[in-house]
Amino acid sequence: MNNSMDHESQLKKLISFIPNGKFYFSKAVKAFQQNKLPLAKKYLERANQLEPDDPTIICQLAIVMAEMGDYEPANDLLYYILNRIDPDMTECYYFLGNNYAYLGKYKEALYHVRTYLYFDPEGEYAEEAKELEEILIMEIGEEEDFLTQGGAGEDFWEELELIELQDEANRLLKEGKIGEAIRLFREIIEKYPRFWPAYNNLALAYFYIGKTADAAELLEQVLAESPGNLHALCNAAIFSRHAGEPVDGLASMLEKIYPISDDHRFKLGTTLAILGRYERAYQWLKSIAKKGYEVDSYLYYWLAYSAHFSGMEEEARQYWETFVRLHPDKKGREPWKTENFPSPFSGSPRRPD
Repeated sequence: MNNSMDHESQLKKLISFIPNGKFYFSKAVKAFQQNKLPLAKKYLERANQLEPDDPTIICQLAIVMAEMGDYEPANDLLYYILNRIDPDMTECYYFLGNNYAYLGKYKEALYHVRTYLYFDPEGEYAEEAKELEEILIMEIGEEEDFLTQGGAGEDFWEELELIELQDEANRLLKEGKIGEAIRLFREIIEKYPRFWPAYNNLALAYFYIGKTADAAELLEQVLAESPGNLHALCNAAIFSRHAGEPVDGLASMLEKIYPISDDHRFKLGTTLAILGRYERAYQWLKSIAKKGYEVDSYLYYWLAYSAHFSGMEEEARQYWETFVRLHPDKKGREPWKTENFPSPFSGSPRRPD
């Protein structure tokens, strides 16, 4: 009888010490503080299994995954919290902004950072969010210069509408729906007459359909108001090159520019390659390739092109092989083996401006 009671008492003790989600969460926090990220992740996954609807556990798991470089899965968790569990957990917007910034998706990052500041301007991460906002504005460049200097007004949602309109017009342009894109770019310019990216992309659209005079006029207008506008300078140089006009002056000017954002480096690198400034082009393109720049496969096209004409045959071969693996129909069609000049805008179709 006593043995039976002792056994029952011991069993109760064992049951009472079965770890719950909070137990694993506390162990995860300790591991995280010791920079033992894989262990912290393991504990948090176990905690999440035991308490699947606890937003604090899921958010901490997202933070750990981001620290390990798994930004996109971390974002999935943060969106899950906002969409399914706790839409008032506004710090998720700040963490999303951070993650998108590390991914090089600056527009998405700025959107989420500003959303966080809109909903929680005095929140725990408000100071960090404001600092990140400033950095993102510098990285994005011309588009956000316009937005932050009063060009679109003070309203947060008006700014977001403008970015969405621009993205939609860009999508139409890259899909070859030139007429629709032109109409939308014109609408943007009519509503926001100092929004230079719309002018630049409208100039490209005109260039595509042979309205080169209209395209040149738009660029002149941009450069008169915004003399250092990189996209306008690059487009002007390419238009001149296509028309057979001298470009040495513009090319020399572009060689002296030191862009910060990866998008600007890609634009400048492809432009310099087209203008025959191959070594400088290779420098900028290589700088973003090293960082795993998320651009389409034409990054490898232009790397191969600029490497070849810089005398780096082995590098050119490697980059071209990478490009051909993604575009098998291009096999045997290296641009330096044909008389066809590479398309001036065959770079990333996601970034036509």
